[in-house]
Amino acid sequence: SDYSFISKEMDRKKMGALIDDLIEKYGLDNIPAMLDKIKAFGFKYATVSGVTWGIDDVKVPEGKFPVIARAKAAAAVVDQQFSDGLLSPEERLRKHIEIWHGAKGEIEKLIPESLDKNGSVYDLVYSGARGSFSQITQMIGMKGLIQNTAGETIEFPIVSSMKEGLTPIEYFITTHGSRKGLTDTALNTAKAGYLTRKLFVVAQDLVIGEADCATKEGLYISKSSESGIEPPLAKNIKGRVLADDAVDEKGTVLFERNHLISKHDAVAIENAGVRAVKVRSPLTCKSLVGICAHCYGYDLGKNQLVGLGEAVGTVAAQAIGEPGTQLTMRTFHAGGTASVGGDITQGLPRVEELFEKRTPKNPALIAHVDGTVADIKSDGIEKVIYLLPELESKSKSKKKSDTEYRMAYNRTPLVKTGDKVKRGDLMTDGSADVDELFQYAGRDKTLDYIVREVSKPYELQGESVSRKHIEVILRQMFSRRKVISPGGTTLSTSEVIDQFTLDIENAESKEKGLEPAKTEAVVMGISEVSLSRKSFLSAASFQHTTRVLVAAAVRGSRDLLKGLMENVIIGRLIPAGTGFTDGPKAKMIEAARPKIQDDILDELEPADIIERSI
Repeated sequence: SDYSFISKEMDRKKMGALIDDLIEKYGLDNIPAMLDKIKAFGFKYATVSGVTWGIDDVKVPEGKFPVIARAKAAAAVVDQQFSDGLLSPEERLRKHIEIWHGAKGEIEKLIPESLDKNGSVYDLVYSGARGSFSQITQMIGMKGLIQNTAGETIEFPIVSSMKEGLTPIEYFITTHGSRKGLTDTALNTAKAGYLTRKLFVVAQDLVIGEADCATKEGLYISKSSESGIEPPLAKNIKGRVLADDAVDEKGTVLFERNHLISKHDAVAIENAGVRAVKVRSPLTCKSLVGICAHCYGYDLGKNQLVGLGEAVGTVAAQAIGEPGTQLTMRTFHAGGTASVGGDITQGLPRVEELFEKRTPKNPALIAHVDGTVADIKSDGIEKVIYLLPELESKSKSKKKSDTEYRMAYNRTPLVKTGDKVKRGDLMTDGSADVDELFQYAGRDKTLDYIVREVSKPYELQGESVSRKHIEVILRQMFSRRKVISPGGTTLSTSEVIDQFTLDIENAESKEKGLEPAKTEAVVMGISEVSLSRKSFLSAASFQHTTRVLVAAAVRGSRDLLKGLMENVIIGRLIPAGTGFTDGPKAKMIEAARPKIQDDILDELEPADIIERSI
């Protein structure tokens, strides 16, 4: 074959990259035979290698004991400071947790060195076949801090490893964590399943409806490193269509607008030092029904432009929901792994909080005006950030809430005196309230924040969800508009409608020579969007069935059967895939429909026909 010979260690990640490369080079049809050969090769040598392990294959590292001694000494100093009244109980607990997290981290670094490089344990973990170093750390390092069933960290550290054996008190404390693990798994599965269902209901009618909506709008995807765990630019722009020319620092056009970026193109753009690229996105697609192929880009299963009739909403819901089961349900305690200052929701609850647009327990403080941080002072049990608004700031507001921002004492400011802040910037740690962020930072910043925050829990667990899937769900969350003034339309003030309805109403009022309706954009949670959709069949099958059906009956609503769910309910072919209006099956059924009707009429007696028509 023309593929270069590989002579190096191949772990799980490298194997994935190799298969990716093979698919790109030889196409999907030729891959099964190659994979079969790789599998047979792997099985053969896995069998003859005789990889196994016993308790003596893992040895407790010598460097562990000085680390434990230093941590115990540091903990004793903290206890003494607490006894002297220098620390509050919360600060004492936080410092204890920091000390023992640090100690476990140090011991974890010693583990790879303590393993035999030619031993089976090293091979098992390094190859990515089974286990991780955090599990080996528990076996021969230390088990560390345990969380109880309420998600709070227990102060007492488990300094023994499994190989050394736990003391009775350590064993007893460990049982807290084991119970939490089991109950969490049981609850987590149900919650992840429910989130998937909600995501599916909100996005089910997003199908690729046309090739190109011809929009010039798009989103800027930049080399951003705010969260520290974001994938490189190439990964985020691969498989997207350019909304604007991709230009390097010298002004040379690398690729023109509407170019579909392949893997090699994405690497070329990144290597050329491009900082940001404007790409087409489901969020800015102008298609009135569904999404167009150019705004969606690659079908991630085939690495080519998505085909018409592809149910991309369903794919997005499953792509976000499926890894949800693996996400931890824990709230990291203050000073632990995540942040200092209040419990911050992580994992699946955080993803749900964002998609449902819930207000966080302790929202981050958001700057209401452009300005400079004049001072940060303590005021009793609070800290206050004083902001000096810019003179030319659009908002001429002299409101106290725009210049004084109060927060709890244990919160950490993200700004310092003298820093310049823009309207909508986050000034403290914690999660932003999406509504407030939308009000002050605008649509683009809010979208970027949600995409980043939803990706974070998955990235922390080693899972990755394509940014595109999150954008598809966000399209639905940002799809509604609130009527400010109805003009000459049949709409009413404060009514929440979708863009499609607004366009139809405005077109009708324009024809009559009347004033069009004025609206403003609103953000809604996924459950709200599902219940506010035009199809009453779809809304009724989701939640609050009686209420939805009664409201539909009172209004005399009509269901146009545009989505997938309503067609499933009445037993029709769904308008996606082969059943898409231009799909082969739909065309076949459409062509056969007159003949089927004639056949039915021939079989019926005249009396039956009259009876059925009444």
